Amino acid sequence: MKKNVYLVQVDVSACTGAEQAYLPYTAGVLAANAFRDKTVAENYEFKEFIFLREDIDEVLGRMESPCVVGFSNYCWNTEYNKLLAQKIKEKWNDCLIVFGGHNIPDENADFLHDYSYIDVLCHGEGEETFRNLLIAALNGDLSSVSNLSYRDGDKIIRTERTVPGDIAEYPSPYLDGWFDEIVANHPEITFNAILETSRGCPHKCAYCDWGLLKSKTRLFPMERILGEIKWMSEHKIAFVWGADANFGLFDRDLEIADALINAKESTGYPERMRMNYSKTNFENVFTIVSKFKECEFDRIGATLSFQSLSPEVLHNIGRKNMSLDFFRNLLTKYNQNGMKAYSELILGLPGETYESFISGIGKLFEIGQHYVFEVYSCILLPNSIMGQSDFVERFGIKTVRSEILRPHFATDAFAVPEYNDIIVETNSMSREMWIRSTVFYYFTKAFHGNGLLRAFAIWLHYEKNIPYEKFYDGIISYFEKNPDLFVSKMYAEIKQHADEISAGKNNRKLIFEPSGDVVWDDHEYIVLNFLADKDKFYEEILPHLKEYNIPEDIFDDLLAYQKNIIRVPNEEACEIKLKHDIHDYLQSVYVNEYQPLKASKHTLIMRDSDVMNNWCDFGKFVIWYGRMGWKSYKDDIEYNI
Repeated sequence: MKKNVYLVQVDVSACTGAEQAYLPYTAGVLAANAFRDKTVAENYEFKEFIFLREDIDEVLGRMESPCVVGFSNYCWNTEYNKLLAQKIKEKWNDCLIVFGGHNIPDENADFLHDYSYIDVLCHGEGEETFRNLLIAALNGDLSSVSNLSYRDGDKIIRTERTVPGDIAEYPSPYLDGWFDEIVANHPEITFNAILETSRGCPHKCAYCDWGLLKSKTRLFPMERILGEIKWMSEHKIAFVWGADANFGLFDRDLEIADALINAKESTGYPERMRMNYSKTNFENVFTIVSKFKECEFDRIGATLSFQSLSPEVLHNIGRKNMSLDFFRNLLTKYNQNGMKAYSELILGLPGETYESFISGIGKLFEIGQHYVFEVYSCILLPNSIMGQSDFVERFGIKTVRSEILRPHFATDAFAVPEYNDIIVETNSMSREMWIRSTVFYYFTKAFHGNGLLRAFAIWLHYEKNIPYEKFYDGIISYFEKNPDLFVSKMYAEIKQHADEISAGKNNRKLIFEPSGDVVWDDHEYIVLNFLADKDKFYEEILPHLKEYNIPEDIFDDLLAYQKNIIRVPNEEACEIKLKHDIHDYLQSVYVNEYQPLKASKHTLIMRDSDVMNNWCDFGKFVIWYGRMGWKSYKDDIEYNI
């Protein structure tokens, strides 16, 4: 009688009744490779992929005498996996519980000691390891299987670590039919999928677990890739996430991009695509992003990431960035062609200070990145260079366990909370610095990225040589000096939220009531609340702006433009009388072709081409979908001189 095998790769947020869900790609790869082996196929029966965040008791009720249950672990599903594994072990004590994936530490033997219901850990890439484990488990001796940690009585056995095999030989779960039944049995779900055209990364960034692997980039065969794209198109996959670390690095990626575009044009699917683009081959990336723009394939656009702009930080994390002049020219090229590009920074990297962090954001604005920037808390990944004990000790890294909240989902989306270990203190950045840096980012994102004060910041930078970071830091100081203001109370709430996170307390859910039971990011929460009382926001920020002694006629124009260009629900159009060409002035700055402000009496008519009639739609389509700042302003502008 064959032994029953289950694989668990729970989607990041898809619960029972979900409208969308990812196909369990990693679990599918393991199953496809393992069951091509004759011994595995003759002795085991694959029963089910568990891929939705279902009620655990319902999952248990469906299981039939499991012999082996393998869990794919990421930061967004490890706690769910632990709870399910524990209950499986309680019900079927002889079942072999196997944990693998990015969230499983390679060096930390305490993981098996801490969780007695876990029998085996798989380290690194799992195709060969999982197949060999199933074969070895038939006789109960796992010692011959590489890349394992397992319990033998009170001892933890670590087997030999070996390099992965030739990925060109691995079968595709899509083409071998492993997901056909899932799609057929769940017509109510719109499925998303992972496309992996290569594996590995040539870079050695300390914060990323690719860095410790020191893995060369290996390519999957083009025949497989083109076949998978065809499968996704025929099975109406809505969104495809590219798993490559550096898409566009190779010239063949241009052919892959064309195949995706052709698939969409012929069937309508995939509808959207998101890639992690190459950090070095900018010419290929520009070509790909340009093609994706033409067919509205990629909502976010190219990645021009820095992680930090501090030379000391970059040295500490083993990363090199191109010069700011190079990025300025590249960003200008994207902006001039109406193409999107976004930049990322990471907060909490070793060597960063408050001053260097806010200076980095200011430099992004200086090179023309006025819309699209994100700052992520530095997660201490267990298998990264940064996650190793000597690195932690060297830089005085301290972390807290922070609950992961999924923005834009209902407050009860995670019945089983998930967590990240985020860095909140280093030798160079105190916890107080981390809190202020976090608050600075949230408000700068709201005021500049979402555009609430961008016009003032740009004018002051170009005409009074005031650094962007000094302008926004000054606003925070203004809030602190005037605590009774409406705007200052919002500041106090956001600061308290950051303070609670830094102390390891529960991550509070920020809810903007007019938009319903939806969780918002901090900067989105700020924007929604300020737009809901827009006049009061500008009234209370006015005294601070007047401290810069802007000429009265220019100040009045800036304020009128800034207040009225911002989109709000139920406002289709407005017109303002101006004495200067504020709009053209700002447009020249956005494409790094600064032209001095000119006197020009005219009426500016500003229309919203896609008016939202309620806060729910406005929150979804303007703040969420347009979260990178591209949809904050009215987009139909007419001059009447």
